[in-house]
Amino acid sequence: MLSYLAADLPTQTTAAARLLALQCALRSNAAGYVHIPTGLLRGMRLDFHATAPHEELQDAHWLHSPAHPCTGRAGFTAQLLDAAVRTQAPARHDRARAADWALRTCPATRFRPHGLLPRLLALVLTAHLPVGSPQAPLLAEGDLLARICGLTPPELVPVLDLLAHTDFLLSWAYGPNLEDVQWEFALPNPLPCNQGPNRSALADTLTSGTLGSE
Repeated sequence: MLSYLAADLPTQTTAAARLLALQCALRSNAAGYVHIPTGLLRGMRLDFHATAPHEELQDAHWLHSPAHPCTGRAGFTAQLLDAAVRTQAPARHDRARAADWALRTCPATRFRPHGLLPRLLALVLTAHLPVGSPQAPLLAEGDLLARICGLTPPELVPVLDLLAHTDFLLSWAYGPNLEDVQWEFALPNPLPCNQGPNRSALADTLTSGTLGSE
């Protein structure tokens, strides 16, 4: 789903809008409708008043919502306008579990002083973890990591440095061919609830970059 969003959203889409789009995509029903309760919106801490991520997604014609997320107590309801989002593998139940895992994997409190980009990149890097969370360094295309976060490869560097400075990463470096990024987490399980089945909807398409059907 992360790879799908990297290809589908405009390049300039902010981290806040990408995090909201991820939750909408993973929680939408077969007709493309999604409802996010007020409590869940507050837990996401995307600052809808200041950043208006829902407006970004509406301007990109990716979703339509009849009301501002912060009006009333009904939460956020929207219709996703891209039919392709409803054909992503795996099935809806697994996507819902992945949505819950994604929220717990990038807690707002840990990265709050540093903005939303570190939260997004931390989620992307953690989604690469195979079941068992081995100690060995992980490897991915730097261009892919950057595109998922809405960055250029040079812009990715200071965010990786920040994750290392805050002890989320033990280290990172370019791979042998200089196109890949290699990293190692400071802890074997870098974030809570780091269980394979919950992140499969993120990791399966993240590593393959392919689109599938339910």
